[in-house]
Amino acid sequence: MTQNKSLMSRTPVLIGLATLLFLSVTILADRFTRGINLDLTEDKLYTLSEGTKDMLGTLEDTVTIDFYFSRELATPYAQLLSYGKRVEDLLRSFEGRAGGKILLNVIDPEPFSEEEDDAVAAGIRGIPLGDGSTLYMGIAARNDLDGEGSIPFLSEERETFLEYDLVKMIASLEEEGRRTLALVTSLPMEYGPGGAQAMMSGQPPQPYVIYEQLQEFFDVVTLEQDFTSLPDATDVLLVAQPWQLTDDQLFAIDQYVLKGGRALFFIDPHSEAMNPRASVPAMSTLGPLLPAWGVSVPTDKIIGDVSLAQRISMGGYGPDSVKDYVFWQSITKEFLAAGDIVTVAVDSLNIATPGVIEVAEGATTTVTPLVTSSAVSDLFDSNRAVGMPDPDGLLRDLEPQGKTNIIAARIQGQAGTAFPDRVAEISGPVENPGVSDGDINIVLMADTDIFDDRFWVQVQNFLGQRITVPLAGNGSFILNLADHISGSEALLDLRGRGVSKRPFTVVGDLRREAEARFLAEEQRLQDQMATTESRLAELEAQMGDDAAIVTPETEAEIERFREELLKTRKSLREVKRSLRQEIESLGTNLAIINIALVPFLIILIALGRSFIRRRTR
Repeated sequence: MTQNKSLMSRTPVLIGLATLLFLSVTILADRFTRGINLDLTEDKLYTLSEGTKDMLGTLEDTVTIDFYFSRELATPYAQLLSYGKRVEDLLRSFEGRAGGKILLNVIDPEPFSEEEDDAVAAGIRGIPLGDGSTLYMGIAARNDLDGEGSIPFLSEERETFLEYDLVKMIASLEEEGRRTLALVTSLPMEYGPGGAQAMMSGQPPQPYVIYEQLQEFFDVVTLEQDFTSLPDATDVLLVAQPWQLTDDQLFAIDQYVLKGGRALFFIDPHSEAMNPRASVPAMSTLGPLLPAWGVSVPTDKIIGDVSLAQRISMGGYGPDSVKDYVFWQSITKEFLAAGDIVTVAVDSLNIATPGVIEVAEGATTTVTPLVTSSAVSDLFDSNRAVGMPDPDGLLRDLEPQGKTNIIAARIQGQAGTAFPDRVAEISGPVENPGVSDGDINIVLMADTDIFDDRFWVQVQNFLGQRITVPLAGNGSFILNLADHISGSEALLDLRGRGVSKRPFTVVGDLRREAEARFLAEEQRLQDQMATTESRLAELEAQMGDDAAIVTPETEAEIERFREELLKTRKSLREVKRSLRQEIESLGTNLAIINIALVPFLIILIALGRSFIRRRTR
């Protein structure tokens, strides 16, 4: 008894010491272990990529990040509040990994406060709420050299690319001036249809819209046909349907890529942008470069696709004048890489007579598809696209392969030079030895008509100003490619990450099974009802206006069909009600399990442990 009293008298002291120890450990952990975490999520949502870690570890200037988040206003919106917390957690991971080079300020801009004025001044965009207040969730960043960047609003739709957006914002603070894009092409990008000849004849130039967009973001340097080297300041090389490149030019490109240069290549077995009325396919190749990179693009094969075929006018009048043309394709979202940063905001692409990228056996590079055909596609001889093709004949001749074909892809990894003999000649104790192999990072697309305005954009002239109305995402795709591949190593490492919202997949499967079961019965009843209604209409039509000649047998049959129709409709209503009840009962059962059963089990376990402890004493 005395022992129990002594224990009871010391209990408040022990509780106080335990509380003090807990608070001390929490404070110390928050102060010294912010950069340490244990990530048990499937997609490693809270684990920084290696590229991000390298970028944060090499920051030269201190970066101040202001995270404006209206936490109190977001409290009623659980999903938004959860996303805001994830953004803060990721920013704290950045801060902990940067070794003091990132200073994070988490600011709750209350309505009509100075913090709200600062958020607006920093370009943060708010969401008006029903009570007149404004919710903010954006980021403003700056460094010691007056570099500035921001994300006006952190949209949940870009949650998979949250780390990419943050890294890109921080990396952009240290960029000086615009990046340089070296362009090698025989397409009339700078002058539009007709090329330089049209301009010389007095016609005003009509540059491709994509060319104008590239000029807005890059210093575009167009290389002449006699170039022998690439500009030293080249950040990204864009080669689109080049002329017949010389060995010196191919070697310059080969060395640029092997030394880590970023490049985009667009070649086409039949470029309609070059000459729509060509009597032979307008082809382009890259000589020995593609085999050295572990891929090939056959010069005599183009893809025909039934599923993605565009409807085009073939002349004439009436519905027969518009046909499915399998060589012109509208690539939909499901055939664009779902987890790649350059395709996430692109809904469709319009291309024409694309070729196919084939991966060489034993290739040392990694080929990641960005754009593919559907499985209802086939390869045709490129000569079938010249002149006036027969759309109906192409449809008849198309034999689906049952597999997709690669139209555009990333090519990364170890590759060898396409000119080993030349490299061997110049290698040695010289200032710039040849490069025999290296890690490459390029994008290859077997289509060049993606640049042609007539396939993806409407250009209108309004009071002397060109107004462009995109019909597809060709421009966004090219710009995203150039912007992404010319970025830092950290950006190249990043792809789409997982999302923090995890759906109940088992529940979804159960719901779909229930729907499939009931919908099959519903379809059977609907078919039966349609047959009954059709037969009833026939019998009533036979009666006509003279009901006197209707036999008793016909009347009885009509009555029987009416009763059967009513019975079928009643059964159909029961099926729909049962489907709704089963799905609702599934949700109710899950709620009971989560709300009542789990806590009850925890209480039982606690009582059991207490009972065992008392018996032991």
